[in-house]
Amino acid sequence: MLDNKKINILKTIEKYNNISKASEILYTAQPNLSRSLKQIEDELGFKVFERSRSPLYLTKEGKILFEYIEKFEDLEKEMKEKIKESNNLKDSYLRIGALTFMSQYIIPNILPKLTQLYPNLELSLTKYDSTSFEDALIKNEIDLFITNRNINNSKLSSIYSLNDKIYLMIPKAIYYKGKDKLEDYSNETFFLLKPQKNLRKSVEDIFKFTNFYPQKIKLTSSIMDSVSFVRANKGVTFIYGSSIKMINSTSCCEFIEIEGNYATINVIYKDLSFKSIAENLSTIIKNYISNSLVNLI
Repeated sequence: MLDNKKINILKTIEKYNNISKASEILYTAQPNLSRSLKQIEDELGFKVFERSRSPLYLTKEGKILFEYIEKFEDLEKEMKEKIKESNNLKDSYLRIGALTFMSQYIIPNILPKLTQLYPNLELSLTKYDSTSFEDALIKNEIDLFITNRNINNSKLSSIYSLNDKIYLMIPKAIYYKGKDKLEDYSNETFFLLKPQKNLRKSVEDIFKFTNFYPQKIKLTSSIMDSVSFVRANKGVTFIYGSSIKMINSTSCCEFIEIEGNYATINVIYKDLSFKSIAENLSTIIKNYISNSLVNLI
């Protein structure tokens, strides 16, 4: 059985491809290191290094050994992270942040599933806008954040959950069968969120990609405000697939799926000890939203 000392010997020799140099790094005499290597190879039952020429190199069996050493080290790291997470979460609490709409209409439906996995965990939910949550994570004000935009911050990590499809919501009074392109509704009023909102950013990406921009735009403060105008036959709007279930009645409208991936739901975290719970939360979100769309669209 290879212990950490023996693995360190093998890794040092492999790194420098030279026993003399490795012996200097390990602060031991070259003959002693050669004997240690011979003992390790005898224990394994095969040669790890081919020493017939310089620099030495891994044998076929040695390459396989190092592949498994790397796998074992990854597993050990994962085990330590899970143990640390378990110690952190035991009889503790988890602070989750989310965008306002998600925290009101989506997150309350998935938290019961999370508490089933972590029955001793107390949960808190805080609303954040798309411009402030990164600072909240970095300052340890929250542990996890659920968003529908990708992030670009080296201090944070993310777990991908699923692509959140975007739909054009059209009242049946102005919908025409077969007219499924944005330009078909160019004369209608588009109710859009303010520019700093995540959905609006995704919509701007859609406009840029499709080379279409509406002639008439009215700004709203929330997704539900936009939905209310559409249900009153005032115009059209865009809505996340994850949000459609939150509309009390969808029979008044048609939903046209926008081709392409413009929004992805991710669980963001800073502390690696929350990686496992972030993965579990991501899976719960994926299952909930996927099932919701199957039943509605």
